[in-house]
Amino acid sequence: MLNYNTTMTPFDDSDLHDDRELLTIPRIQKWSGSQIYRLLDDIQKQSVMAGQLNIPMEAKNHYRDLFTRLVKTYGH
Repeated sequence: MLNYNTTMTPFDDSDLHDDRELLTIPRIQKWSGSQIYRLLDDIQKQSVMAGQLNIPMEAKNHYRDLFTRLVKTYGH
């Protein structure tokens, strides 16, 4: 199963690769709507939590941008 709950490290190009996996795996593996919903819900909760924590703005933006791209890809 896909593990997207990893610890935040300084942003680098490998983070883009991980994001591409999150954006493409549901489509490749033909996830159901409820599976995609749970992914979107979890990433949204992580984005909200990151916004409330005292972490670098770069990390907060990463979660927000990932959630935005997932919604644009799979949600309305």
